[in-house]
Amino acid sequence: MIEHVAAGPEPFQERSRAVEADPASAAAHFNLGTALLERGLASRAETEFKRALELKPRFPEALVNLGGILLARLDFRGCVEANRKAAEARPGLLLAHYGEGLGHLYLGEADAMVRCFRRALELDGRHAGSHYHLAVGLLALGQVKESREHLEAALEGGFSPAPEFLKALEKAEGGGSVHPLSQREGREQSSRHRTTQGGK
Repeated sequence: MIEHVAAGPEPFQERSRAVEADPASAAAHFNLGTALLERGLASRAETEFKRALELKPRFPEALVNLGGILLARLDFRGCVEANRKAAEARPGLLLAHYGEGLGHLYLGEADAMVRCFRRALELDGRHAGSHYHLAVGLLALGQVKESREHLEAALEGGFSPAPEFLKALEKAEGGGSVHPLSQREGREQSSRHRTTQGGK
């Protein structure tokens, strides 16, 4: 599942009718996009998020969700740009900083990803995914002790790290060399960090 900002609990058909009733509503297109995304229809969801952004260019939740689709499509630069715009529009939206950080991760930009995940943790110090990916970035920068600290916080939060990352960290702690950003993906055990969106 693409990480995204959830909409309200309305049934899919109701969201579809809302777009038909008010095609100029950015919120209606956003809500339909999230419903499509939750059904695994990323291409159709992308169309709805882009329409929402045509109507409301600084719509941070739509930008975050578009960024998630671009990340899944391996358009890492597009992911970074969409999430950066979301963070500019709403600096307190955690998933904007998190999504931008993931884009930087896959682009091999350790300094930028560390900055993003630090910002995410300023907003929620218990966000396990941010702790984990910050640990990855810090290890790439040779900051081994702090990397271990954030890994421990991620584990406490229920995040399952990639085995390759654990091996790389242990190697670095033993004095071995670090292979920057070669161990990327861990796995979130829950989606409790998601935020919700409502309104026009």
